[in-house]
Amino acid sequence: MGPPRFTVGPPPHRRAVTSIAQMNYACILALGPAAVVGAVSFGFTGAGNAMPDYVGGRLGILLLELGLGPEVLKIAGALGVLSLAAGLGILVEYLAQLAFRQPLHALNGHGALMGLLLAMLLPPTVPWWVLVVGVTVAIVAGKQIFGGIGAYPFHPALVGWLALTLSWPRHVYPVGAASIAAAHPATIYFTLLGGIMLAALGFIRFRIALGMLLGVAVGGAVFHQVYPETVAGFYPQLTTGSVMLGAFFIATDSTTSPVNPPAMLLFGFLAGATTMLIRVYGVWPDAVPFALLLLNLLHPILDRIRPRPLEAPALNY
Repeated sequence: MGPPRFTVGPPPHRRAVTSIAQMNYACILALGPAAVVGAVSFGFTGAGNAMPDYVGGRLGILLLELGLGPEVLKIAGALGVLSLAAGLGILVEYLAQLAFRQPLHALNGHGALMGLLLAMLLPPTVPWWVLVVGVTVAIVAGKQIFGGIGAYPFHPALVGWLALTLSWPRHVYPVGAASIAAAHPATIYFTLLGGIMLAALGFIRFRIALGMLLGVAVGGAVFHQVYPETVAGFYPQLTTGSVMLGAFFIATDSTTSPVNPPAMLLFGFLAGATTMLIRVYGVWPDAVPFALLLLNLLHPILDRIRPRPLEAPALNY
């Protein structure tokens, strides 16, 4: 008796018109403008315009003689971080699938998306070896060891980010350098625009993103009333840090988020409210990754919130 022709999983079932590869590459394209704007803004405003280490020496002198300031090299460095992370995501995923004897799907773009998201959560000044460790942990320990797409319990990019944050916090939160996702308000607005486009095209579940934005807004308004001198209102809370990146590109991951509409809204709202709790009472500069990791842990419980199935009417003979 040969292998089964198909496998039936638990409901709900939905036939999609788009493939996993199309969804991943759509997310990469939607995040691309925000990533480029973040790199460019870092070149002109990042780290207080301080001269980074890699600008000094003969290379810096050569740039000055060519009429190019250190901003050019800073922009190139930030773009290099983004490109290296995406490329590493593909390479590490391919090697992990070979090592674990899994089907080879490294070209579906998911590894590249995880690497790009991790790079967006890091500052452009992150050393290359730290980035290599982060992407490797994200793909191997956060994704492939559980079986790949559809099986991992936590978002892989957040797993890699957490490993780097606990191991080398000075590289994740250097003094005076924000993450690429929060390098400039324009970056945040482009992230919002890309997320809206994904939601409009049906590539992500808008209820999760809407719920998270509502959670941050409500939490910001409430805490601003309680601590008016230390906590900003809802609008600054929405337009700082990686709220937009988390709401549209991380929280909406199909593997680590609910599938039922009521649970989606609650999942997003709790993620936003938890973000505000950590911002007010925590010590970390950016609370979004921690909040989403906690909600990844709770999402199987939230997914129990589902419509009651209709009962067939009794037949009287």
